[in-house]
Amino acid sequence: MYRGGHIGFNALLYAPFVPLVSRGWSLELALAGAVLAVGLANLPDVDQPLPRIPHRGPTHTIWFALLVGLLAGVATALIVPSTPSAFRFGFVVGTGSIVAHLAGDIVTPMGISPFAPVSRYHVTLDWFKSKNGRINRAFLLVGSTALLASLGLTIGRIGTVAPIG
Repeated sequence: MYRGGHIGFNALLYAPFVPLVSRGWSLELALAGAVLAVGLANLPDVDQPLPRIPHRGPTHTIWFALLVGLLAGVATALIVPSTPSAFRFGFVVGTGSIVAHLAGDIVTPMGISPFAPVSRYHVTLDWFKSKNGRINRAFLLVGSTALLASLGLTIGRIGTVAPIG
């Protein structure tokens, strides 16, 4: 997938969690999760302009996903200190964002080796090419619409709830 496709895919995957996180913890944490999910969508592709790191190499592994999850957990705990489980939440969203990127690359002919260097196991479903404009635009449109609708409905619901007391 290309940039827009990854952003849309991550947005689509996070959209159902906005009302759940908002209801269970806070709207602030739900919004932080949306920013993390969309903001990290293309992080693994940081390897593209780097001459010594092969594309879909170390940044396209489970190990990279866990490292990003740890960093996202720390950042979330610092940004939303009022939520006791902010670190865990950030870790899950950060790791999940990178895993979603990996899933988006598995469906392409190039595929990935998610457990390298521990294992040479290579995964590809070969459903469509990364550069398929229709797929990338469709994911961006559907994912963005789903996330914006989820955020709008959640914020609207919070605005209509009468305070107790």
